[in-house]
Amino acid sequence: MRRPLVNNKRHHDEYAGRKALQDAGWRVEKRDAVAFNSGSETDAHLVAKALVAKVLRGRGYRVDTEVVKDGVGEIDVVAYGLDEPPFAVEVETNPTREVISDKLSRYYHGEPFCECYVLDPTEMPDSLEAAREWVEAKL
Repeated sequence: MRRPLVNNKRHHDEYAGRKALQDAGWRVEKRDAVAFNSGSETDAHLVAKALVAKVLRGRGYRVDTEVVKDGVGEIDVVAYGLDEPPFAVEVETNPTREVISDKLSRYYHGEPFCECYVLDPTEMPDSLEAAREWVEAKL
């Protein structure tokens, strides 16, 4: 029995998004994942990252976290797979203009991402419900 066209299209879009990232040198996994970063991260940072992944997964994207490209860096959350280019989300505590500029120059310009959002977890509300709504509004 043949799979429905929608399922084939979804798999095709996921494959195309993942391949674009991998071809550009980004190490992205085939499965949705939320991982710790290579350094230390605060509880708020981890919760924000997990909520970003959950919101995006709920919108139909494939997600991976702590996606690395040698010589470039590590992106907190990458979303792909909906017949559009992948995009990046950085969770950055108290980001300065210089930090945001650096993130954009490394993760957006010349890379396969159509957007790079920067979320400051110090602005995130304390309750999980309000925090999820905050993430949804930011994205």
